[in-house]
This record gives sequence, C-alpha cells and structure tokens, in this order.
Amino acid sequence: MYLCLLLCVICCKNTETPVGATDEPIETVPTQKVDGFSTQHTEAGVIKWTLVGDTSTFHGSYIEVQNPTVQIFEDGVVSMTLNSRKGKQFLTGSEKDNLHLSGDVVGVSINGTLYSEILHWQNLTGRLYAPDEVTLVRGDSTWVGIEMYSNPTLKTVKMKNNQFKLHSKDEKTHEYHQTPIEQK
Repeated sequence: MYLCLLLCVICCKNTETPVGATDEPIETVPTQKVDGFSTQHTEAGVIKWTLVGDTSTFHGSYIEVQNPTVQIFEDGVVSMTLNSRKGKQFLTGSEKDNLHLSGDVVGVSINGTLYSEILHWQNLTGRLYAPDEVTLVRGDSTWVGIEMYSNPTLKTVKMKNNQFKLHSKDEKTHEYHQTPIEQK
C-alpha cells in the first residue's frame, strides 16, 4: 500500500513551470518608496554630484529614481546637468556611487548638449559613458557615434563610428576633442 502511494505521488508530480518563472534573475522587490527624493555625493567635504527625482524605490543594493535630474560638479561648479525618465544610484559593490540613467537622456554643459537612451556616470573615474548611440550638439553642428566616454563638460570626448555635421561658426569658439579609438 505504501508503495502504491509513493508511486502515485511520484507519477502525479506537477511538471508545469509556474507562471512567471524564468531563468532570468528576478529584480528585488523594493522595500521602501519615497516621493520627492534627493541626495548628494561628497568626497572630503566637496560636492561631486546631486540627484533629485519625483519618486524613488530602495532595492537594497541600489535606489531607482523616476524622472531624475543629476548635476555633476567640478571644482564646486556645476559642469553638467542630466535629465532622463529613469535612474539608478548604486549603493554597494564595484559600482558604488555610480549613476545609470535611461530613457530620453539629455545632458547640458557649457560645451554642448548630449542626447542618448542610456548614460552612466562612473564616479571613481569621473567620466560619462554611453554604450549605445549618442548625439552631441553644439550650435548647428552635430556629432553622432557609439561607445562614448567623456568628461562632464564634454570638452574631451571619445566615440566610435563617428559621423559629423560641422559648421565653422560653431567651431570657432569651441572645438571637439577626439582621441582616435580602434574600430572593431
């Protein structure tokens, strides 16, 4: 009788995958939600960046922010202001104090305006990184490329697959500084 019961349990085991179960990692459930979020990062008492958003959710190792505005400072002065639809501030690990922005990212500095869908602020190195297409605009001049690295003022920029539309009137007072990168 016990053998029949054991066989019944083994044979009747549910082999269907539960709804929503996948091999992909599950994003952590937020433990806290805050409306009207703002924070700042300082090093040795010097402000490096500020982050303000409509709402935020705390996920343990990062904070997700809706409609963030980031101001990056150099020598106590705002060097770039960034806006996007979503942002993340990383709180732990190798990405601690890094910021990731996504969705209609716009960055404005004295040297031009940056447009991208994804942009990362790499805090330790003090640079911006965009893995996908970026458009830089200065006056009527445009520069389009991928895999952009830049300082926050957009004075020194590196990109691959460059396309330019330059107008001399825009380039008299400003210059794009491009360091060649190997094309892959």
